[in-house]
Amino acid sequence: MHFVVKKIAKIVVGAVGLAVLGLSTITAQPAKAADSGASTDNSVVTVADKNLSSDTIFPNFMYGRGITTTHQSDQNYNGRMYATGEHYVSGTPTFTIFESTDHGGSWNQVGDVKDTQHGWGMRYQPTLYELPEQVGDMPAGTLICAGNAIPTNLSQTSIDLYKSTDHGRTWTFLSTVDHGGAADLGLSSNGPVWEPSLLTINHQLVCYYSDQKVKPQTIDHRTSSDGIHWSDEKEDANIGGMPVVAQMANGKYIMSYEGYRSITNNDPNQATGITTWVKYSDNGLDWDATNPGTKIAGTKGSPYVTVLNDGTIVLNSTAENIYVNKDNGNGAWTSVDTPMGGGYSRSLAALPNNQILIVCGGPMGATPYKTDGNTVIKTNSDRTLTSMVYDLPAQYHRATVQFANQPTSLAAGKTANFTVKLSDGSAADFDITTDDAQDVTVEKQADGSYQLKVNSNFVGQKDVTVTATKKDDASFSANFKVSITGQAAPTPDNNNSTNTGTTGTITTPSSSSQATTTEPSTTQPTTTSQPAATKKFKQFKVYAKTGIRVYKGVDFKHVVKSYAKHSRTNAKTFIITGKAYSKNGALRYKTAAGYITANSKYVAKLYYQTAPKKVTVLAKAGTYEYTKPTFSKANRSTHLKKGTIVKVKKLVKQGSLSKFVLTNGHYLTANKKLIIAQP
Repeated sequence: MHFVVKKIAKIVVGAVGLAVLGLSTITAQPAKAADSGASTDNSVVTVADKNLSSDTIFPNFMYGRGITTTHQSDQNYNGRMYATGEHYVSGTPTFTIFESTDHGGSWNQVGDVKDTQHGWGMRYQPTLYELPEQVGDMPAGTLICAGNAIPTNLSQTSIDLYKSTDHGRTWTFLSTVDHGGAADLGLSSNGPVWEPSLLTINHQLVCYYSDQKVKPQTIDHRTSSDGIHWSDEKEDANIGGMPVVAQMANGKYIMSYEGYRSITNNDPNQATGITTWVKYSDNGLDWDATNPGTKIAGTKGSPYVTVLNDGTIVLNSTAENIYVNKDNGNGAWTSVDTPMGGGYSRSLAALPNNQILIVCGGPMGATPYKTDGNTVIKTNSDRTLTSMVYDLPAQYHRATVQFANQPTSLAAGKTANFTVKLSDGSAADFDITTDDAQDVTVEKQADGSYQLKVNSNFVGQKDVTVTATKKDDASFSANFKVSITGQAAPTPDNNNSTNTGTTGTITTPSSSSQATTTEPSTTQPTTTSQPAATKKFKQFKVYAKTGIRVYKGVDFKHVVKSYAKHSRTNAKTFIITGKAYSKNGALRYKTAAGYITANSKYVAKLYYQTAPKKVTVLAKAGTYEYTKPTFSKANRSTHLKKGTIVKVKKLVKQGSLSKFVLTNGHYLTANKKLIIAQP
């Protein structure tokens, strides 16, 4: 669709004699909702319209882009939404930045991205991106806006990057990715570079873009380890444009792009129209440029693709519908209608709760006609920048792995059966493994369930992870943890019969969070005793392995606070004060602020529970060995720098804390944010 954008630009410039895009300084003002219920999900909300500023001119807004933040160090800024688009004005063009603090219910203008390098103006194809990790000296959470700086006469194109470290309020120039010729798709040489999109792969910033400098338009990318210095371009597709790349649940990458290819033979010289294509890469950096991939039936141009947290792939074209794929791009793409109208390059952003933020700058649609020898556009089709938070119906979501009746604790010599299935009920075979095959075994039963059994000789307490992976697709995987316990046989006395077995309890999701039951083993004799008094919950700490939310209740309906994903050393930690179960039996952890998931994909105990052979210091500032188990300054011994590897003899516990005893007799923390176990 870039040709149409170029055409509109020339029309407006020719008729008005002014720059197409631009924005003067404007006082922040609330955005307006499309109707009285627009603050709710699945409602279209106005981000900005022609009344935003006095110098806004037709077609007002196009090429909408939006993101939501999940990696901010200041947790108050996680979950905020940002939007921008091409803004057509009578002055020097800029990309206006809008922010929503109420889940897309309303929007305020908070800043704008100005061309500080060329003086041309930021004219076409803006895109927004939040760094998920540190790149160069830019910390995780840095906002980046990439777009095309173009002069009024459209004679040059420059893909420039600007960054913001104050939540979109101010922007500073970062770098130029590539420089091209005139913004005219019809040129066979000295043509434009445009339509950038960004992603982070292998700790590098990757910029994908359309390139027509010396050849028919191709898709290229460049990489940068600091956002400033860029590699040579690498070709990803030998004809096409508007690339967007996302990582799928199986770890591979999908690219959506606008293809100019013949429907019959894929001959670029016999293109019969613009359609949406997708292609795939194992690593996001190596694409077979000669392989066009797959055309998505029913689509036109202006594609955009994203992947939800549950692995569902959602693709967008110019119409009001979206296309959904639940199998890592394999098989059918299902068309799903949305309440929002179609538009030129409507963007999709995956939200942490599997909703979708859609930002649209309106359709192309205007019909040009002649007046006094100048080409102008009918002025009855103003474009409005709109947004919508969309709930994809459940039947279109990718299936997830679900457990039932899985135990949370299991005693030595005891067994417990659990089941595993896909949430959509489709047939699936699973490989079930544990991270401690010596003490916990798993065996499939005749009825299709799986039986866990703890070694009857086990003595002690530790957590064991049980993982279920779909046999024919490892991207379907989930796990749960079970706490196994065992104690030495009781000493017989003259008043009781002897017993050589072990004792313990099993707790399943159907139990209350404080009740326990004693079950006799079918293969081991057990002691008989009076019911034990209810014990006080033993608190422990966990850290978040990914982005996480705290909810008011166990059924996760009302969010109290959201936390972004951070590196392990900076991960959010929680003190667990109790356990509870949702209505469907999912285990929850209770914290002082509310409830969080107990799913080991999202959280893990902060302290190691078993002793590895070696550990490596992970903390940037390093850590200390101590001569005694009390970690006081007086007991400090050797300072261990980051990356130091030490050998471990055993693990000891002090209350909820774990500490390692090293082979030299010194003590070291077992905090996973400070050290990491080596295989």
